[in-house]
Amino acid sequence: MKTRPFSIFLLKQGYNASNSIKPTSDLLSNIGASNLPESASLYIADNMETTPWWVNYFGIESNLTQKNKGALIFLPVDDRCFALSFGFVSHHLIDASYEYDFGLKVTLNSLDPQELRSADIVDPSAARRKRMQLPITSDLTYLDFDSNSEILKSLTGKVKSEYVNLFKNATGSISLRVGLKIEPENLLGLCQQLLTLYNSEEYLTSFPNIQKIMPEKDPVKVAILNNILLENFINRNQDLLLSVPEIIDYKDNIFCTFSGKAGIQKVYSDVSLNGFYDYLDDRGINEITLDILKKTELNLCDSDGKTTGSYSVYRSLIFDTPLQSDNHIYHLCEGEWYRIDTDYLAKLKESIDAVCEDTNLIAYNHDNRNNGVLTYSEENYNQAAIEGKENFFCLDQTNISPDGYSQIEPCDILTFNEQAEQCILYHIKISSRSSQLSHLFNQGANSIELLYLEETCRDKLKELLQQQINNDLTIINNIIDKKNYKVIFGIITKKDKNLRSDNLPLFSKISLLRVLRALELSKTEVSLTFIQDDSLIKEGYSKHPQIIAIIKNDEHGKKELYPFQGQVFSHTIKINRCDKNIKEHDVDTKFKVYVKENENGELTYLRSGGYEVIQ
Repeated sequence: MKTRPFSIFLLKQGYNASNSIKPTSDLLSNIGASNLPESASLYIADNMETTPWWVNYFGIESNLTQKNKGALIFLPVDDRCFALSFGFVSHHLIDASYEYDFGLKVTLNSLDPQELRSADIVDPSAARRKRMQLPITSDLTYLDFDSNSEILKSLTGKVKSEYVNLFKNATGSISLRVGLKIEPENLLGLCQQLLTLYNSEEYLTSFPNIQKIMPEKDPVKVAILNNILLENFINRNQDLLLSVPEIIDYKDNIFCTFSGKAGIQKVYSDVSLNGFYDYLDDRGINEITLDILKKTELNLCDSDGKTTGSYSVYRSLIFDTPLQSDNHIYHLCEGEWYRIDTDYLAKLKESIDAVCEDTNLIAYNHDNRNNGVLTYSEENYNQAAIEGKENFFCLDQTNISPDGYSQIEPCDILTFNEQAEQCILYHIKISSRSSQLSHLFNQGANSIELLYLEETCRDKLKELLQQQINNDLTIINNIIDKKNYKVIFGIITKKDKNLRSDNLPLFSKISLLRVLRALELSKTEVSLTFIQDDSLIKEGYSKHPQIIAIIKNDEHGKKELYPFQGQVFSHTIKINRCDKNIKEHDVDTKFKVYVKENENGELTYLRSGGYEVIQ
């Protein structure tokens, strides 16, 4: 008998052929079959013939058509039901109808851990996906899988000897994909064994660290988690964070707006939920729904409100929550939910709390002020933090990388402990947002790697210090060459320093743990400190000016709106597209209005901002 490919799904409790197919499906169910397993149900995809796109594209003079065929077979097993998919038909299944960990869990329980061939791996903190394949079978180590920071999406390999009678090789993700030599009447027995494998916890012995972090794709659980998220958003829970879902540089001034409903857009000089709540309040949006979070956009912009990037607010939220139904913590990051093992979280907390220490740097209160608008400035802080401190040097925006390589800062602030003969490198970051901190931690590790391995990089560091010190650098140079380094990550935040690792988003903790272990190899001491943010809350402002305007008669005796004298705009410039309700007021009536100026200096009334009569 030939080996034939099977794709097998396990339906959730309570689902079967009668309630697992999408209502819009065009599968046929009235097809006879003489060799179906007992109690099985058959659904056929018999689509109309179509002409491949490339026939007309190349002008092929032949009647070439194609037709997609497929089948779903539902097979009841004990109190559960399996769906066997042949061809491209599994998309006809309702998303909430099947178990999302069936294929991977059966594969983990059946594969020989020393006979693995391929793995699909995701690093959530870096949004990086990779497929690792080996020419010969080996263990998971050779597939470059880091169980402390990565997610195993799919696994392929040879099965253990006791399961060879079922199948020799397996690939598992949501479904189980196997090649089988089996008669139809034996499928029921096969599925009974697969159900036993799915319910087994044996994989925890063979792969003890495999499921520390798992994506949660079950629509039912995701719906529950989204409801919890929404409840916490409505109650303005302080543990809920808004974060730009990509790396941004706080050396640039970061501004943002929100869009989704008409109205004057305020520009905020910091990305935070306070700004979003302000946006909702301004627009009178009192009933918050998940749809609003998904459709409202967080827009990165410059100080004039010109957008440089946009993201769904939902995708930009970071949140952790437990579920009463299981022993896991769930983490929302970049619009995806992840299930985290609680034991792993405890070890993560223990490792990071152990390196937390109080800072010896000043508190942050060094905003830039431009036209009354406050913006964060790491550059201002780094310069201020070294003032009055002996042997403290600001190396912000400098470079020690070898020629031809991208810029790598040695650190933001550098100092020395002559007694311990130690070089101390501070890496400073405003905010406790995941993407920013992961970048910060990796930057610290990259700097140390260069200083350890590249003499030219150490020489460049010495040159940078020579530019700031006129005295003899013999002692300092000797300390640098001893390679006795300490890295201190300083995070500027309004959060309580006593919360330690609880101040960090999950994937920032994971990134930091990875960096801690990497730096341990070079015997580099690492500390994490929280620097008090004493700066003022960043208020929003309109990207369009609000002015005082007055009703006047033009040269034809027609009522028009003009800027009142003594403001930035000339009182002779007519404000176009004025609201007709404004013109119903008497001449010399004054208003507060928002206006937009075009490149020709013409002014337009902004209806979205409304108007206010000044008595």
